[in-house]
Amino acid sequence: MKQDTRCLFKKIGLCLASFGGLVLSASAQQTDSTRVAHLRDSLRTVLKSSHPFQLPDKDVPVLFGNQKKGQLLQSYGFVRGEELESFPAAELMSSLYGKLAGLYLVQTSSEPGSDKPSLLLRGRNPLVIIDGVPRSFTSIDPEQIASVSVIKDALGTAIYGMRAADGVLLIQTKRGANAPRKISFTSQYALQEQIKTPKFLNSYDYATLFNEALANDGKQPAYGASDLEKYRTGSSPFTHPNEDWYKRILNNTAAMQRYNINIAGGTSSTRYFVDLDYLNQQGFFNIDNNLNTYPTNNYFKRYTFRSNIDVDLTKSTFLSVNLFGRIRNGNEPGASTSAVYSGLLSTPNNAYPVFNADGSLGGNSQYPNNLYGQALRSGYLPSSNRNLGVDVSIKQDLGSIVKGLYVKGLVSLNTYYDEQIDRSKTFSVYNLKTDPVTNKTYYQKIGNDGTQSNSSSTSGQNRQIYSQFDLGYDQTFGKNTLNSLLLYSRDSYVSGSDLSLVNQALSGRVQYNYDGKYLAEAAASYMGVDRYKPGHQWGVFPAVGLGWNLSSEDWFKAAGTQINQLKIRASYGLTGSNSNAGYFIYNQFYSAGNSFYSKNPATSSSTINESALADPNLTWEKARKFNIGTDISLFKDKFWFSADYYSNFYYDQLQDRGTNGSAIIGNTLPQQNIGKTRYNGLELAAGFQSKINDFKYFISGNVNWGASKLIYIDEPVRRNAYEQRTGLPVGQVFGYVADGLYNSAAEIQAGPKVEGYNPIPGDIRYKDLNHDGVINIFDQTALGSTKPLLFYGMTAGFNYKGLDFSVTVNGVQNRSVLLMGNNTFEFQQNATGGYGQALEHHLDRWTPATAATATYPRLSLGVNTNNQAVSSYWMKNGSYLRVKNVELGYSLPVTWVKTIGLAGIRVFANGLNLLTLTDLERVDPEAISWGYPNQRVFNFGANLKF
Repeated sequence: MKQDTRCLFKKIGLCLASFGGLVLSASAQQTDSTRVAHLRDSLRTVLKSSHPFQLPDKDVPVLFGNQKKGQLLQSYGFVRGEELESFPAAELMSSLYGKLAGLYLVQTSSEPGSDKPSLLLRGRNPLVIIDGVPRSFTSIDPEQIASVSVIKDALGTAIYGMRAADGVLLIQTKRGANAPRKISFTSQYALQEQIKTPKFLNSYDYATLFNEALANDGKQPAYGASDLEKYRTGSSPFTHPNEDWYKRILNNTAAMQRYNINIAGGTSSTRYFVDLDYLNQQGFFNIDNNLNTYPTNNYFKRYTFRSNIDVDLTKSTFLSVNLFGRIRNGNEPGASTSAVYSGLLSTPNNAYPVFNADGSLGGNSQYPNNLYGQALRSGYLPSSNRNLGVDVSIKQDLGSIVKGLYVKGLVSLNTYYDEQIDRSKTFSVYNLKTDPVTNKTYYQKIGNDGTQSNSSSTSGQNRQIYSQFDLGYDQTFGKNTLNSLLLYSRDSYVSGSDLSLVNQALSGRVQYNYDGKYLAEAAASYMGVDRYKPGHQWGVFPAVGLGWNLSSEDWFKAAGTQINQLKIRASYGLTGSNSNAGYFIYNQFYSAGNSFYSKNPATSSSTINESALADPNLTWEKARKFNIGTDISLFKDKFWFSADYYSNFYYDQLQDRGTNGSAIIGNTLPQQNIGKTRYNGLELAAGFQSKINDFKYFISGNVNWGASKLIYIDEPVRRNAYEQRTGLPVGQVFGYVADGLYNSAAEIQAGPKVEGYNPIPGDIRYKDLNHDGVINIFDQTALGSTKPLLFYGMTAGFNYKGLDFSVTVNGVQNRSVLLMGNNTFEFQQNATGGYGQALEHHLDRWTPATAATATYPRLSLGVNTNNQAVSSYWMKNGSYLRVKNVELGYSLPVTWVKTIGLAGIRVFANGLNLLTLTDLERVDPEAISWGYPNQRVFNFGANLKF
């Protein structure tokens, strides 16, 4: 293919092809071979530490710049990108478990392409910023990540005004350096397996329990003795099937592959980093290439490209250009992945045979969707997602005018396009029937074999233009150091056909320290957004911080302690959040209503309805945040310790009024800025690293206590104190307190009445909390733990002569989960009238013979309003301890690999979710709904350096 190339940066031989390909020329850079060889060999034995400690004199990234770690007053956490590469996970956020104090993650699904865990930073959802620009492209490869930081207090985030009340997750990508060109290639292959899949009953046990449930409900059995015997023996598989649906349509393992190549280097005037990455993550569905010429498995394929270039145009003018591209292609069966997994819970093993005797798909009117057909004969649903980002910044040093003065400008363009393609098709199923007159059998056709669809739709399209202009001044006067920054930013975001959402801010920050001992910092933002009423769109968000480096005092140094750094710090400020601003909801909107006829002859006229009532006083949510902490390092920085206490008061939160009068006025009242909530907690982090000759080792960890409290929610008047939500944690579950199971009619007669239900033996008995003799909503109270959430993480490892090992453990305490729905209850009815699965734990149901040992209520069909009510019976201890990640690697000696022209070879094996200790027996502690199970991953790879 002919390519017309133009060299843009001759100094590094970097050329841009007209077809979009970046090519690195082989221009040699002369280096001292002995020095380079020594450097490469030292990299072989470097300590692969996962602790976040930075030496006090090192710079760490903060919003709009860097600060010295030893002078930092912000509440802050930091992890290097290299420390995340041992996690064989497609989503970058999944690599942060146990790494950063204050950051709590929950992986509710591992579905390829939809496996981003939920993130809570001090109980709230943080703003994600990548290379200084608000964006959330976190499905990227870790090889391009330089660091991930969390900025938690008002001092660190006030400069982002009404967008950062919930903290910031700051991601910085790698850049080149004045160093010889380095090429790194990594190849990885992994096997995935699903964790805690459901244990369904075989057809015999299912039919037996089904009859029992019918008897409990006062109905006749559905299966006779002959039916049960056929299920037990498997003698009539077409009329009495016993299908293991998991084995029929799912594989035990699924493959995942990833390949990465990155190139970095540069000269004193030009530096570059280029990264290419390919990920192929397969799902678990069985496929049949003889049946289909198209893919039916669910999968996720990702192609990412990044190029970060820094050029010194002059000695005082610096240009940076970042290019980022990402293509994500997905696929799933035409019935959809969620429908198939949901069908596994709603289709019992005896519902129908996969295939009838004539080879047709089995099914019936109650189960018209053959699961095998849904997985392999329903067509397919491909999807395509495209992202492109371009950042251009230029910095001008004005030191020739005023020493320490500079200006900087940044423009970032980002586009996002998501297309869903429908190539699904319907299929028929056949039910074996017997003609009552002739006694002959025939197949009843249900549904139709449709033609394949071929349509597409745009499911998401947005554009972002971000611009920023900085004026900075950094100077030292004797023992006084001043760092100041004034900036203007504008972020215009367009989603679909909506009008642009524009955030604008004029912000500033001033840092001062005297001789490295006494530290002070102030930050403020004057920020506005166009979603609020004109004249009420702007607000001021200030914050201050003070600190004292005791270890820099002369009297402290004279004491001759082993403490290298001892710093205390505190901050306080006001931040805001406009994430719930909505779409100009301060305006009153109207919509088309019903038509009516009048006059003679009758004429149709249209009406206009008043939409939800507007709130003209809508404003942003606010948070007053206090933080106090200390940073300590000892024994020549071998040991470090950090502690933070925070108290964050959120107010003007948008919420529905508890005393809502919508039913009375005939319209929906708007949410209003009335809510008040407090979050407080304690975060501790520590680490130690050292060596014994060639044996280098480290250990680090963090422990976090986080509590929340509803201060005001406009709660309606409640009869009893135990019913009140005010004063309890955010999201607290309320329900009945279970008091065992009824064992006899006498117990039922002697106990309180259940409103709207007549219990029978085997039903759940509830406590009558208000002692009025009736079980109803006035007996509902807080369920589960109300203690502060305790979560923690630990990473440890060693390196010995090229052999490296690391392990990451994370855990949670004081966590309660509610297990309800199809993965807990028996015989739940589907939309077409059939009854769903029964599971192994239903074998431990209550019967008169098992009354003393039963762990599950008596069985019934469909919805049981008493037994399936939200109650402590279904509230379980969700605490767990998990070996999240283990890696073992070996770097071959340089003397071995240099003979084949390589600078280094490292082979490694790592794993994800390898071991979990929990009281939960049936479900994974994170993916409790069985929507798409969590995964255990075994990964093997090799890294080559050139």
